[in-house]
Amino acid sequence: GKIPPNATLIFEIELYAVNKGPRSVEAFNQIDKDSDKKLSELEISQYLKEEFARDGKKRHPSVHDEILADIFKKNDHDGDGFISAKEYNVYQHDEL
Repeated sequence: GKIPPNATLIFEIELYAVNKGPRSVEAFNQIDKDSDKKLSELEISQYLKEEFARDGKKRHPSVHDEILADIFKKNDHDGDGFISAKEYNVYQHDEL
C-alpha cells in the first residue's frame, strides 16, 4: 500500500559476500604519468604523496614506505618491479 509521509522505513539487508572489485582505468591512467601502461614505484610513490597532501593528515615518512612496499607485495604478481593494468585489476570499460 501507500507509505504515509514522514514514515520511518526499515529495510532488512542480507550480505552474501564482499569482493574486491576492479579498479578504474581512469585511476590507473592518473597514476601512470609516463603512459607506459605499467606503474613504477616512483609513480605510485608520487601518487601517494599527492593523496597524503590532499587529505591534510601528517604522516611519518616510514608510513609512506610501508604502504608502498605493501602495494607492491600484494599487486606485483610477476615480481618485475612494475604493476601492470592486469595486476592492478583494471576493468576495460568505465560505463555502466
